[in-house]
Amino acid sequence: MSQTPARRGRPATVDPAHVAATALRLFTERGFGNVTMDDVASACGVGRRTLFRLFPSKAAMVWGGSGEARDAITEVLGASSPTSLAEALDVVRTAFVASSTFPDDALEVTRQRLRLIGSDDELLAWGTSRIGTSAALVESYLARAEGGPQPSLRARSLAAACSAANFAALVWWAEAAAERDPAQVVDDALAHLLDGARTWAAQG
Repeated sequence: MSQTPARRGRPATVDPAHVAATALRLFTERGFGNVTMDDVASACGVGRRTLFRLFPSKAAMVWGGSGEARDAITEVLGASSPTSLAEALDVVRTAFVASSTFPDDALEVTRQRLRLIGSDDELLAWGTSRIGTSAALVESYLARAEGGPQPSLRARSLAAACSAANFAALVWWAEAAAERDPAQVVDDALAHLLDGARTWAAQG
């Protein structure tokens, strides 16, 4: 009696968000450096090749949520045409607050990502070197507001300061103030920073 060959269906769909969440849990429990890609693949029940097709490295799993934040900043800055540097700084503040506004169901994953990034210099360097930072976007925006052909020292310094304050505020939220709204934490941090920056911005 001949057997009918089993029909090969479509391969099961692998959810990148589930894989990343599983990886973050392992990194948090064991330490980022103590978990291999094979460990993640095994925990997720996927093959090594499938895992590398989704994420080229462990760091990419941690930084997976950065694209949405960058897109939010780009959208807010792109929708504004400030007539002064002081006005532009208000828009920058709004952009960072928008990029730090997360759905409720993403807060825990975001917190885990930030804790890992804030505690590992190599992981931090990976993201800033490959994905780029918000400072470059803000610098270009402030340069347009100034109307000069090149970013001034003031524009470059303020962009770097705002970007650093945003990141520091988010890591602080993840580590010490999880009960607070991350967007409000960022807004508070930038308010303190920009209060001093306005004097500089007002100088022609």
